[in-house]
Amino acid sequence: MDKFYRDQTFQTPLVLLDPQNNAFEIRGNSMPNNPHWFYMPVLEWLDEYVTQSNPESVFVFRLSHQNSSSKKMFQEMMKSLNRIHQSGKKVSIDWHYPSDDDDLLQAGLEFKKSVSFPVNCVPFSVNN
Repeated sequence: MDKFYRDQTFQTPLVLLDPQNNAFEIRGNSMPNNPHWFYMPVLEWLDEYVTQSNPESVFVFRLSHQNSSSKKMFQEMMKSLNRIHQSGKKVSIDWHYPSDDDDLLQAGLEFKKSVSFPVNCVPFSVNN
């Protein structure tokens, strides 16, 4: 399966989905003007990955900011990741959030409640 990569901008995160190196990361600000347009290729990639996923996958989300529309797209991603878990493979999320951002912490905790696989909420210092 091909690697998916999208460079980071001020409004959109870096997206790296690389099954050969077992590297899955979304990092930065997630405030695209049109989240559906931005994340649809990611969701399509994930749908394909569900059918040929690695035995174990750790998805890293390290967001500085997210808008409510992005959160909805992440919920769709969680559904795909849940399907991987339900197929018997190991999947987990490391949800990194700024230590002073309760909204992003709450988003991670909500995702943790909505899926049947591990979601680890990890604070990071905004100076890092």
